[in-house]
Amino acid sequence: MIGPTRLCPQGIGLILVDLDDTVLIDGTKMTERVIDTIALARERGVMTCVSSGRALHMVPKRLRGPETMDYLICANGAVVYDTIDGMLHERLIPRERALAVMDAVEPLGAGWNAFVDGKSYFEWRSLSYLVTGRRQPLGGSDRLSGSDMRHALHTGAALHTKATMLRLRRAARFAKRIVQHDDSMRQVFDIRPYIEVAEGGLLKMGCSLPSAKACERAIDILEHMGDFEIARMSTTELEITAKGATKGNAATWLMERLGIEPACAVAFGDSENDATLAEVCGTFVAMGNADRRVRELADDVCETVYDDGVARWLERAMAEADGASNV
Repeated sequence: MIGPTRLCPQGIGLILVDLDDTVLIDGTKMTERVIDTIALARERGVMTCVSSGRALHMVPKRLRGPETMDYLICANGAVVYDTIDGMLHERLIPRERALAVMDAVEPLGAGWNAFVDGKSYFEWRSLSYLVTGRRQPLGGSDRLSGSDMRHALHTGAALHTKATMLRLRRAARFAKRIVQHDDSMRQVFDIRPYIEVAEGGLLKMGCSLPSAKACERAIDILEHMGDFEIARMSTTELEITAKGATKGNAATWLMERLGIEPACAVAFGDSENDATLAEVCGTFVAMGNADRRVRELADDVCETVYDDGVARWLERAMAEADGASNV
């Protein structure tokens, strides 16, 4: 255990880290400094856990194994894994409810993605909204060509103002990951047929809309349906899980299983889907690059992901704890 420290007077027994823009740069790179610092914390007996909106197969292999992490919370809390023993807990969207969501929101021009039966499906319309803001799908096949990608990035750069360039960059990274990934991530024009034949429920659905007004209307519809958790990731993007499936609830479930007090848990995040961690963990640390609302919820703000913010914060915590133990 690390501690005690000023922000964690009962010590740190569990560390939860979001992935994208928290410990992963450009969706793929985790620096050796962050990896080494997490390893140092583990040497002190601290348990470590990924807390991500990604499905398991989208988590970098280095972070899926027990050499780096003890546990994985995926799909915004819909599922919890032990890196040795596999799945421990899951909460799914029933197939019928997923189809009902699509029926209710489809008139707004929604583009969808979903985690279904161990695979991730992404509609091109959703990607088009993310990258360019266009209402029509990109390309004419189930694979995005290099010329399509170049045109999408060029058009997106022309359409978006400086204030929205961060969103464009995230979308471009996302598109690149889809294009380069293996068959566990598929691009399709219509996601419904894959949901209709799903053997089980869905871990998570994503919804991209053509405007902020349409997004607000979709939130109203989903809240009225009453059996979903909704995270608004941008002005036009939603992430949807089953009622009760949040990162915060998954973290609470894990802490109870491990016998770790919430006051001894530290979570790091940058986006709306991390907000529930602030409600259940003793210390919530927002990244310097986090959304404004996330920073407002935080107990502390560290450096950006580009400046190894998670590593720097943990280094300070360990140094403070060492100083306190020597008094």
